[in-house]
Amino acid sequence: MATSDTLCDENVRLAEGEYGIASISTQAPRLQDIAAELAGDGARNVILTGTAGDGKTYHIRRYLEDHYPAALTGWPGAEGVLRITTPEGRELRVIRDLSEISDSEKVAELASFAGSLLGEADERLYLVAANDGQLLKYFRDAARAGGPEAGRYRMLHEHITEMLRAESETASGVSLRLMNLSRTWSSATVDAIFDAVLDHPDWDSTCSGCAVATGNNPCPIQLNRSLLMASKGVPSSFRRRLRESLRLAAANDQHVPIRQLLTLVVNIILGDAKNADRPLLDCATAKKRAAACDYGSTNPYNNAMGRNLRDDRRRANRVFGIFEVLGVGFETNNLVDAMLVQREPKQLYATLFGQEPTYGSNLFDPLRREYLGGGGGDVAIRNFRRGLEAQRRRAFFLFPDHSNFEAATPWRLTIFHHGGEYLGLLDALEANAGRDITDVFTRHLVRGLNRALTGMMASDDNHLWLSGTIGKTDDPSGRVATVEAVDRTSSTNLSVKLSRDPVTLRPSLGVAVPKLWEQSKMPQLDLRPLLFEYLMRVANGSLPASFSRQCHQEIRHYALVATAAIRAMHVEDEPSPEVVRMLSLGSQGEVQANRIEI
Repeated sequence: MATSDTLCDENVRLAEGEYGIASISTQAPRLQDIAAELAGDGARNVILTGTAGDGKTYHIRRYLEDHYPAALTGWPGAEGVLRITTPEGRELRVIRDLSEISDSEKVAELASFAGSLLGEADERLYLVAANDGQLLKYFRDAARAGGPEAGRYRMLHEHITEMLRAESETASGVSLRLMNLSRTWSSATVDAIFDAVLDHPDWDSTCSGCAVATGNNPCPIQLNRSLLMASKGVPSSFRRRLRESLRLAAANDQHVPIRQLLTLVVNIILGDAKNADRPLLDCATAKKRAAACDYGSTNPYNNAMGRNLRDDRRRANRVFGIFEVLGVGFETNNLVDAMLVQREPKQLYATLFGQEPTYGSNLFDPLRREYLGGGGGDVAIRNFRRGLEAQRRRAFFLFPDHSNFEAATPWRLTIFHHGGEYLGLLDALEANAGRDITDVFTRHLVRGLNRALTGMMASDDNHLWLSGTIGKTDDPSGRVATVEAVDRTSSTNLSVKLSRDPVTLRPSLGVAVPKLWEQSKMPQLDLRPLLFEYLMRVANGSLPASFSRQCHQEIRHYALVATAAIRAMHVEDEPSPEVVRMLSLGSQGEVQANRIEI
């Protein structure tokens, strides 16, 4: 469970040779992009950036394996810069980690590196790995050092800063492809990592002769592994929900490096809560847990939360923080909790406990009996509460996406009750689904915005009212609009548009301008999962200000800037009376406007 460098690519190579076990190998998502950029007449420099554990060194090694295997002799070696002659006659300089080369080496490479980036030295290319801070510091320090080249270094610092800020891989004026591996997360990458661990060839060869593997009490290591794998052609629900949770976190800017994805899957399989100083199972410990039927210590659903780790070690791994943010296990649910205690409704009970019994009925029924019997005192109560938390976690991973009981859908067991709908919206936008598919989301979002902005329980989902207040007031809502309502589906006037932001890849809501009108850049409301959850809950009746003041302030700001943009489009040469609209509710919950000229 390393948090330092013990999973770095070069150290994995050493461990592979020492223990004689094939290392876990996964795809390198940007490998083809790197090869394409460094070849041909239009070749340009490549910088790989991202957080620790994103696979920067791994990408470089895989590139060298494919194109310059002889250069790997003695890799990584003591020198910070590897020099290779390409088939085109260029010199390729490879810096596997900018932080590892000495200050004197950095100074020696500075002028050459800058010249290549500025397109002044076609005969030389660079392939460099560095995290964002190292990269910016490199050129910032060079600029501050002064001298005749300081202006060039300052310009490169500004270019790279803007590329990182705008999440752009290219920019005019620099010969560079800047690949941020923190932005290459995908479901395919997650699946590849899981497959690399679960399908490792040594599982079968090493475990085939183990007596525990075929005994009455299953080996917890093999059982936990099986729960992440398909069974009889049916994909693992556990694994799918893990993938969905990671996708939701990525949309919330909670990036999980590849190194920590490996930590997650390994901890699920090997996690052991019996001894916090040794939180992973080995074969001997697994046999002891199986013999004692102590599966409460090896519960994979708890392991996915890092509950087998000490608090400080769990917090050091951000992947476990994702599930802590979701509140999995701690978020109460009246229907599910009542089912766990009373075994009613039977259909819901069977859905959860009709599956693999080791971590289900075998683990929970004794705790339930002891609690209901009333003879166990405080210890029984404490154990039952922990058992409830564990079964809520299990329910989150095992409940189907669509249930006969709306309150028992898996995402209702987290703080993101509408997490599944958010993922569905992401799927629809990625697939360029038609408006008939996305309109159901737009309706809810418009109703939520109207309710949050006006403070009224409006049912209007056909018009977006960008309302606010006039003058200084502490009132969090306002019932005054200075522009007409925006029709949700108009084709001749302003309309509400739900789209996918090309940079963040998140949904965004904004006002669309008809093609016949003068085009202007309209502000967009960035629908992060939290803001989406806020609007969906408000649309369903939650009170805006009490649910999230931060989200409320965010949409009020959006209403202000959107109103200003719309008003700027209607500037007339001749001054005309100012019109404000006082908003109220009609008998059917529709928003009504009383126009007043000022």
